[in-house]
Amino acid sequence: MIATIDWAAVGVVCVVLVIVLGLASLVARRRIIARGEPLAMVAVQRGDDGWKLGMTRLSTDCVQWFSVIGVGVRPQLVWSRGELDLGAPMPVQRAKPIGMLDPVQVECTVGDDRFTIAIAPGDYTALRSWSESAPPGLNANVA
Repeated sequence: MIATIDWAAVGVVCVVLVIVLGLASLVARRRIIARGEPLAMVAVQRGDDGWKLGMTRLSTDCVQWFSVIGVGVRPQLVWSRGELDLGAPMPVQRAKPIGMLDPVQVECTVGDDRFTIAIAPGDYTALRSWSESAPPGLNANVA
């Protein structure tokens, strides 16, 4: 007997396989970006452009921002600890970024560059504390 191939079933299996591999790659990328550190969801807006959703990772000397969509594992934006100036949090003025439940809007400056971020209130508190504290090892031997 000759076996017949059910092409509809093969198509469904291929679609499911693509979805599973896509989700697995997102999880793997997130773990690689995190490097064991917590990540926070932060949307960035420059001028009248829409929100760009991303993940931030705090290091000892900078904040690194990675786009949610993409395959790269290098940060697209880096803000140094001493240069990042955070404004006061306020409710989001226009449309909220997709994927964020109750974010606050914060005006930021780094040198001459001005932009707005949307971040969860708890994550804003952590970012603010990080930006106002001294990095580890700085003035450690002060009497």
